Amino acid sequence: MIVRPYEAHIALRFLLKGRGQTVLLLAGIAVGVAVQFFLSSLIGGLQASLIESTVGSSPHVFVLPPDSVPTSVLAGEGAAVDSRRAPLLEGREILSWQAYVDFLKKAPGVTAVSPSASGQGFIERGGSATSVAVKGILPEEGAVVYRLDRNLREGRIELSGDAAVIGQTVAEKLRLAPGDRFFLRNNKGTGDFFIVTGIADLGSDQANALVFLALDRARSFLGLNGVSAVEVKVRDVFQAEALAASFRREFSRVKFESWQERNAELLTALRSQSGSSGVIQFFVLFAISLGIASVLGIAAVQKSRQLGILKAMGVDNRGAANIFLIQGLTLGLAGSLIGIGLGYGLGLAFLRFFGTGAFGLLLNAANLITPAVLAVLGSALASLIPARRAARLSPIEVIRNG
Repeated sequence: MIVRPYEAHIALRFLLKGRGQTVLLLAGIAVGVAVQFFLSSLIGGLQASLIESTVGSSPHVFVLPPDSVPTSVLAGEGAAVDSRRAPLLEGREILSWQAYVDFLKKAPGVTAVSPSASGQGFIERGGSATSVAVKGILPEEGAVVYRLDRNLREGRIELSGDAAVIGQTVAEKLRLAPGDRFFLRNNKGTGDFFIVTGIADLGSDQANALVFLALDRARSFLGLNGVSAVEVKVRDVFQAEALAASFRREFSRVKFESWQERNAELLTALRSQSGSSGVIQFFVLFAISLGIASVLGIAAVQKSRQLGILKAMGVDNRGAANIFLIQGLTLGLAGSLIGIGLGYGLGLAFLRFFGTGAFGLLLNAANLITPAVLAVLGSALASLIPARRAARLSPIEVIRNG
């Protein structure tokens, strides 16, 4: 759209002449942009917090032993039952785990790889007992996967010999502190004493009901010849399923599971949140556009006499239409700038008074600029209705009818 100086001058004169309507339109656009920015930032912050609490301190891809179909005792030694009716038996160990570790460490997008030996155990102390998950990891690699350096609350990260890092839930329930000894019993009934070297908070009560041991010590304690899984941390958590799918094409003797497969309900909830946010923002934008279209439409009727005189003086149809398009764009730009400032102020106020809780706002350029761009486009589209009316206006009829 090529704008001639007199078109912009007339458009601004119309806006200033009806300053009451102009102020109301600017306020409506600004509030709409602020609401869209605040809502998208709030939903984004909530989703980021949920993802962080779910997979921030846990593996993103799991390499697991393959499933197998049980054999039938009645059919004879080695005879397999109908796999369509029999439940699958999960394998217990990966024996050639080192080859998978070496391959995954070189894979693009992977930040850490750690074999793990997992099982169940019971901590007995002072006549009290509690069930815990036992996990053996390589100290350096496992600390990266579970972010023990960031999640450590007391003590130090040391996993050698009988040293153990325990979850905060276990520590609080059994009143354990760094330096304390506890007796850990495995599912076979045997057990041993271990020393607490550190206490970690992994973000939830279930995750914190955990005891970390050195990998070889855990394998011996649980009676494993191999490892239970190979756990992988990736750079982009939302690429975990794509990476798992690519790994499945490389290996057929093990299973690859992503965190998305294990948290399908969470992903559904996140998509529902994003969808509801999009619907709300659409109706906010629709309401803004209706307001602009109605006000400018009324203005086109009110200014019919002036437009007729302008057309009689030589203003063509395109020029008459451009006057209202310029008004729409000016309202959209000015209202968006005010809305950005208002939305950013609301976001900062929310972070100051409520951001110390479970989640905050996701304040980024995309959430800030997108509502403004949509508001400008909506304003421009809304101004097309009065612009077309102005373009079809006949100066002779307007002047004749007064």
